[in-house]
Amino acid sequence: MGKIVLVADKNTVACFKLAGLGDAHSVGSAGEAEKRVLELLENPDLTAILVTERIVNQIPAVMEKATERKYPVIVPIPDVKGKTSLKTDLLIDLIRRKTGIEVKLR
Repeated sequence: MGKIVLVADKNTVACFKLAGLGDAHSVGSAGEAEKRVLELLENPDLTAILVTERIVNQIPAVMEKATERKYPVIVPIPDVKGKTSLKTDLLIDLIRRKTGIEVKLR
């Protein structure tokens, strides 16, 4: 089984560490997040990278690059402030590329 890692703001990272996730990276800017996610995408031991929705919305080019790979898959999650409006095109494309299933949202 592969590893799961988190890239998020410091408060979300603290919550996940308290819940037992050992590999969590706190980022303070879009540039820092982009750099960290690109580094993690090169790690063949990772299965999934959990990234908060706010960060996902700030780094669309990295997200596009991530959909070209089979693993690790990037999973957008809400942060401690709650759910944001995530760009659904990104999720639809990710599901289609990873599973081969075409999804249509109404």
